[in-house]
Amino acid sequence: MKTSLSVICPSYNRASFLPGCVEPLIDLELIDVEFIIVDDASGDNTREVVLDLQRRYGSDRIISIRLEKNSGAQVARNRGMEAAKGSFFLFVDSDDVPVAKGVLELAGCLGRDPLLAYAYGRVEMTDGNLRPLQGMAPIGSAFTDTPAEIAGYHWHTMGALYRKSFLAKVGPWNPDLTGSQDWEYQARVKLTGGMGVFIDTLVGYWRQHDGGRVGAKKFRPDYVRSVVTACDVILSGARANGKCDRSLQRRLAKKLIIHALESGAHGDLSLRRHCLSHAATAVASDLSFSLVIKGVQLTPSLFDGMIWNRILKKAAL
Repeated sequence: MKTSLSVICPSYNRASFLPGCVEPLIDLELIDVEFIIVDDASGDNTREVVLDLQRRYGSDRIISIRLEKNSGAQVARNRGMEAAKGSFFLFVDSDDVPVAKGVLELAGCLGRDPLLAYAYGRVEMTDGNLRPLQGMAPIGSAFTDTPAEIAGYHWHTMGALYRKSFLAKVGPWNPDLTGSQDWEYQARVKLTGGMGVFIDTLVGYWRQHDGGRVGAKKFRPDYVRSVVTACDVILSGARANGKCDRSLQRRLAKKLIIHALESGAHGDLSLRRHCLSHAATAVASDLSFSLVIKGVQLTPSLFDGMIWNRILKKAAL
């Protein structure tokens, strides 16, 4: 009996990228694939491209869903999950390029071990022509079962293959988030407690290009507020599951402090206070770290730009 795979792909105004995303996986050996394209109310020729893909591969294999209004990738993924029939789920963005060999390795791993809830591998960052970006390490690594690692980023959105029955326990993607959606979802996957495994194989290419992305390369207040919400959700979930300790609280607080500095550097003092307030709540029982946050709160925001630029330079090294 063949394994069945549902590939769930939200797309917004990326018609030119869709064939390159679909074609590597549509004819996988030993696996029945349905490719669910959720058009997030695109204004380009996405509809025509999807119809062409359906003519080439069949409407039973290329499933088309169109949202009436632009709602975001997380809402589109949820619609795709509702329609999916496969026993395994893979999430891709329409400008991603999956690697068939890697996906097959993940599927084989899940197929051999019914106790595994998910398997994940490496995703490589490339330019628009799929040339690897120099100095950028692939995304994908093993992690330890400790509270702090709940807030780690150990696989890319398209880097993991999930068992459908397990994702029923994880739940849908958070529709309230405009950024850090995959980070928050990954944390919930870890908190749900299913057994996962890292396979050192290349699963796909993450294209960096000039088109719009879910992530934020420039300062976006809505993105920062989304990160704050994600931190709150992760912290609440960890506490509810008895997996919260000082290391996780501090890790989340540090992330919020960084975004507070980013907000201050761009003159958004209200958002700066918002980030620091949530950071203080995260470590309320940690006196020493609470004093650190208090110090940042009392430091004039005019220093934020200098500190933020140092953070950016260090990240670029």
